[in-house]
Amino acid sequence: MSKKPAGRKHPNSWESADLRQEQHEAKRRLILKQAAILFADRGFHETTIDQIAEALHVSKPTIYYYIDSKEELLYDIAHTALADLNEALSRDQNAALPAIDRLVQFFTMYGRLILSEFGVCLALISDRSLNPQSRRRLRSLKKQFEISVRKILDDGRQDGTISVDDPKMFAFAIFGAFNWAPQWFSNKGSSSPDQVIAAMFEIFRKVATQKCPCG
Repeated sequence: MSKKPAGRKHPNSWESADLRQEQHEAKRRLILKQAAILFADRGFHETTIDQIAEALHVSKPTIYYYIDSKEELLYDIAHTALADLNEALSRDQNAALPAIDRLVQFFTMYGRLILSEFGVCLALISDRSLNPQSRRRLRSLKKQFEISVRKILDDGRQDGTISVDDPKMFAFAIFGAFNWAPQWFSNKGSSSPDQVIAAMFEIFRKVATQKCPCG
């Protein structure tokens, strides 16, 4: 293998994904991660498979061994982001907590996703670049998270920890705010992702609890 140019940063090392049993999926995920970075930075239509291959120091045929098209890459990036969030929620969310605390947990995990490489791509690149069938699948997955949040809000109205007059509009507003964060957040800034997530949620927590004894 030819020597890599010095001084270039990569999302991960291609050679590090070398466990035989997991090699294919690990390297495919590296491709998705690098594609997500380039799509978010340059735009979906402006990014080529050649550029993704160059960034990973592999050949273009190697990329096509793992994916069939650039559109498939975009779909899989979005699907992986949503699957990662679902896995984190299933593993870490505590259903026994009061609703307001579950809302904190949800948007802490959602915020971490949306500020990750996959999440930034999900937020910045329109799904209109996908075919209608793929677009419907992704929107259906996103809808499930909205339904989950509205269920938490309804639970909060029952247990007295949340008081919002219009749960549907509150859900739209908080998702909108978090989905916009990749437009302005920078890892080079003075605040860490978790600090930004906490500060953003605190604004909505005050709104959600202003009429509650807990507020």
